[in-house]
Amino acid sequence: TWDRLIGLLRTMVSQNLSFVSESGLARVACFAAGIGATFGAGVCCLLFSSNPALQQFSCYLISLSLFHWLEFFLTALFHPDTVSANSFLLNHSPQFNIALLCGALEFWVEALLFPEMKGFSFIMILGALITLFGQIMRTAAMWTAGRNFTHCIASEKEDKHQLVTNGVYKLSRHPSYAGWFYWSLGTQIALCNPVCIVGYAVASWSFFNARIRYEERTLFEFFGKDYVAYHRDVPIGIPFIKTSVPQHL
Repeated sequence: TWDRLIGLLRTMVSQNLSFVSESGLARVACFAAGIGATFGAGVCCLLFSSNPALQQFSCYLISLSLFHWLEFFLTALFHPDTVSANSFLLNHSPQFNIALLCGALEFWVEALLFPEMKGFSFIMILGALITLFGQIMRTAAMWTAGRNFTHCIASEKEDKHQLVTNGVYKLSRHPSYAGWFYWSLGTQIALCNPVCIVGYAVASWSFFNARIRYEERTLFEFFGKDYVAYHRDVPIGIPFIKTSVPQHL
């Protein structure tokens, strides 16, 4: 009976565009429910658990769920015509999901084998502050850029495209990437995950180094000398990532 019921539900879902389509409301609702449940579990564990490791991990769950919810919320706010379940960035890439899994696995293996490594400490507080800083920076970048911000790099300039240089963009040419970099690194420092701290730093730096180099080639093409001046005056915001001005400019 249960097998038939599960089979019927699977058939209904697979044939329903509201679940299958990226912009389907049922798909969005399922993603949102998962994020809400994760946030609620984190809050409950933080408030009612007496296990220091579980309390520490609950802070991570709260920051993780807030990150993904804010990605969707700000996309919906400025791009209501294109927002979809993908805007949560839950399926950003297999590598991203593997990194999340590795962070959780390292935390609980070390909590089991070396419990003295986990719990509230100066390192955890430092990581939490870095995570908060990164989240504020990314959220401020998305808010300031408004409709000029998208999760995908534009390959062609549209009339609506503007070079954003105000607000947090006065401090960093790519504050959304810098914010995400510090957020991801901060989560692992807050979890006191020594292996993933190194792994996240290398992987995140490599990803954003390649992405920024590619994106800046389009920005030089879109905005010409205006971006040359902006490139000269404002840093990227991620250590050791540098790009050069094309020779024809």
